[in-house]
Amino acid sequence: MFKKGDAVRYIPVYANDSSHRDCENGVVSSVTDTFVFVKYGKRIKTGDEPITAQATYPDRLKLRSELKIMGKVY
Repeated sequence: MFKKGDAVRYIPVYANDSSHRDCENGVVSSVTDTFVFVKYGKRIKTGDEPITAQATYPDRLKLRSELKIMGKVY
């Protein structure tokens, strides 16, 4: 589902939706069978930046392009 370079939004398990203040934007740097590795931060554009990626469960992520379709832009 996710691939390198995808712009994503992390939604914590306790958050009601993608507008919760603890949600974060990031870019996928790699994917395994278990985790999506995401580089979080406002300066991340491609996923190739020299910053450590965070292992994130895929069910906690939404594609930012899908959120835009739903009228939510972050």
